[in-house]
This record gives sequence, C-alpha cells and structure tokens, in this order.
Amino acid sequence: MYSFGIIMDPIEDINPKEDSTFSIITALQKNHNIEYIVPDTIHLINQDIFAQTKKLNTFKRKKDFYKLSRSRLMNLSKLDCILFRKDPPVDEKYIQTTHMLDYLEKNGVLIINSPQSLRDYNEKLLGNNLTKLNLPTLVSSNQETIVDFIKKHKKVVIKPLNLMGGKEISLLSLQDKDLLKSIKAMSGNSRRFVMVQKYLKEIKDGDTRILITNGVVHENVLVRYPPKNDFRANLSYGGKFEVRKINPKHLDHLKDIAIYLKNNRIYFAGVDMIGDYITEINITSPTGIQQIELKDKSLSSVIANQFIKIVEQHYDDK
Repeated sequence: MYSFGIIMDPIEDINPKEDSTFSIITALQKNHNIEYIVPDTIHLINQDIFAQTKKLNTFKRKKDFYKLSRSRLMNLSKLDCILFRKDPPVDEKYIQTTHMLDYLEKNGVLIINSPQSLRDYNEKLLGNNLTKLNLPTLVSSNQETIVDFIKKHKKVVIKPLNLMGGKEISLLSLQDKDLLKSIKAMSGNSRRFVMVQKYLKEIKDGDTRILITNGVVHENVLVRYPPKNDFRANLSYGGKFEVRKINPKHLDHLKDIAIYLKNNRIYFAGVDMIGDYITEINITSPTGIQQIELKDKSLSSVIANQFIKIVEQHYDDK
C-alpha cells in the first residue's frame, strides 16, 4: 500500500460529477492511502517540507462525496507520491510551490508531474513546440507587433500564457473598434506576453482532448464543440461534447509526444487539437476523465494503475 498526497484546489469547491482529480482519488483509494494536503499549509522548516494533512475518502453518487479525518502536521517526505493537481493560474505562488516540491524530490518523493517540468514547460508554448503542422503563432508583449500579426492573418485568437479553461481568451480582427484597447488590456500594457494564433475555422468540427498517462496515449478522446455565438469549446463556457476514438492519422505523432513527455517526467497530460494542429498540452491539471468515462468506464482505474506503475518503478530504481 502506497501513500499518495494530493495537492488540489479546495475539495469542498469541486463538482464530483465532473472533476478529474476526484476520479483519480476514487480509483487510487481502493488499495492505497490518500492524504489530502490542506490548501495553503505547505511550509519549509530548514530543509524539510511540512503541511497539514487529512486522510481522505471519496464517495461516488453520494451527496456527501468526501470525508476527511482530523488535521495533523506531516513531514511530506513520508509520502510515497504527491499528485500536484492545482489548477492554474501558474502565478508566483504556484511557481514557489514547485520550489518547495523540489526539496521533496531531492529526498526521493515522486511528484506527478515533476515540479521542474511544470516550471520548464508552459502549456501553451509546449503545444506550439510539439505540433506537427505549423499553426501561425506569435508570442509578444508589443502592441505594434501584435497588430501587424493581425493584419497578416485577419482573424486571430489571443490568450494569456498562464490560465486555463478558456479564461480571458478573445477573438480579434482588424474590424474591432476596440482592438488596441483589447490588446493593451490582454498584455497588461506590454507588461506580460500573450499568445496570438491564426483563427482556425476547423473549430466548428470540435476541439479534441487526448489524455496521455505514463507514455500511453488513451485512444478514447473527448471532442468539445463551441456553443452558439462563441468560439471557445471549453465545457465551462457551455460547450457540448462527445467521446470518439482517436483519429488514426494522429496516433504515431502523439505516441512520439507521449515518449517525450515521459522522458521529461510529465506523466499525465492532456493534448488539445483543433483539426490537425496541437494548440495546447495541459500538464498542470488535465481534465476530461469523467466525460470520457461515459464511454470508457475503466479510464480512472487505468490511469490510477499507471500511476501505481510509475511509483513502483521509481522505488525499484532506487
């Protein structure tokens, strides 16, 4: 039996019918101990990392969907594995948390995903770097440069680099009367970089989420469709979805990506594709498990078993 620590957003705020972390916990707890790391309690004393933790049990199809024990102070190096499932923004505190987790990695605790990799790879830039086809993309904080890009490509999507779920993503074109004002707001008056990409009309055919665990590409995928009068297919903005088999022509490239991610200690990821383009690779807190489980009932267990396999390999290699 292994001890898994969970760093996540407050459990009382999640939707147990949709939340992927809830599904992972529920699958793992069948044979392993789950420790809920109480938000905002992680701290360093000398070279040890501590937090308040509570033993966690989850329950599907119950109104009271979780139970926590009394809180106690724990040296987190006693855990076998920590699942770092905190949602973006990837802000200063998020990065500082990864620095704390470095101490635990140094002491031999397995972290999924590696805190170093979460710092090294930005989800938006990683998608742009690993897409097979070149999607016209600009990353800049300069308003004139951004306007020139829009002039060339007519219609673009502009998005922050550190958020998720479609937050603060906008559709821009030269016809927008508040174009400069929008760019100024998105870039924080040139204080932060933004990503600008050519608008893909293929979005009408859906935005596909492909899950990858421990180098394995899951072949049941989630296809999300934008609601009427919106270009974002995110479920949080009213997008509809269906579960399909992966497009066979994408599989070889995705398998190569899966190996690349595993070699960089990114053990769980969600690849987003519009048409043949990879637009993002979510490595902070990939979602979509429960939606895919409407067709693939065993997905949570398969992912949990892969996590256990990673833990076993980690300690066998010591």
